[in-house]
Amino acid sequence: MNNNLNKSVLDKILNCIPENIKPVNYLMDILDLGKESAYRRLRGEKALSLEEIHKLSVELSFSLDEILGNKNTNTFTFNYIGSSDKNPDNNFLEFLLFYENYLKNILNAENTEVINTINNMLSTMFVGFDELFKFVYYHWMHQMKEVPLNYHYSNLVIPPQIKDICKNINNLHKNLKKVTMIIDKNIHLNLIKEIQYFYIRGLIDESELIRLKEQYLRYMDFTEKIITKGTDPNGSSYDIYLSMLGISSSTSYISWEDNEESAFWHNVCYPMHTRNRNIIDRYKHWIDSLKKYSTLITQSNELQQADFFNEQKNYVNNMADKILL
Repeated sequence: MNNNLNKSVLDKILNCIPENIKPVNYLMDILDLGKESAYRRLRGEKALSLEEIHKLSVELSFSLDEILGNKNTNTFTFNYIGSSDKNPDNNFLEFLLFYENYLKNILNAENTEVINTINNMLSTMFVGFDELFKFVYYHWMHQMKEVPLNYHYSNLVIPPQIKDICKNINNLHKNLKKVTMIIDKNIHLNLIKEIQYFYIRGLIDESELIRLKEQYLRYMDFTEKIITKGTDPNGSSYDIYLSMLGISSSTSYISWEDNEESAFWHNVCYPMHTRNRNIIDRYKHWIDSLKKYSTLITQSNELQQADFFNEQKNYVNNMADKILL
């Protein structure tokens, strides 16, 4: 890394570190460095490695695009949470820690705006529903970890640290001021099919399927009440739109103070995200276009709202009897 770029990185890091924390102590803690090694990096005597920059960008919620000032409009930088460690468990934990810190930042900010487009249920949507979160984690393990093909749902034990972070995230969710969501009409179907798949294979037994069904129906009752009232039990405001068009992937747009960011979920566990101005502008244009083909179902369009939930609940209730695959 050349000296000018390293200086730009250091300036960004120093600007993001909270004023009440000494930069040398912060680097020692986050990068697991000795005091002299941390000072050498702060003085520019030793350049930060790409892995160290990535780790700091995750902790401090900044993007490389902000530093590079990328002038090539055909080249964009994305941050990918979980890419710096080959251990899948660490990747999942790293994302949850990132997301927890992310929520803290936007909750402490003024003029926060959150818009999500959802085509499949995400891991963070189930942090308050332990059985559903366990299944998402279980499915993720089958894809990302080298577990046996016949690894049973009953064998899974959620690590205590992940449980604790889920509780923290659930509490932080309660403090969100306003969230806008545009959802696919089949938002629940893919996950229901996945539960059914593992049940048919005999990896989820009858009693476990019943628990999943019961909690899924409670989750739907919970979201139905939010849509009916426009707020959750903690007073957070929701605008939820039902898209008439298929939504190809789940995405997020978040703005707070002078920051804007877009995230793109290529799986249900963790996303890629960017602060590139060009990408964000295109993405917001797509959201505005999608809204034209969507119906607001929060506190309105009761018949369409009822039809939607009746159909989703029917999928859940028939999970064991009607083949949806």
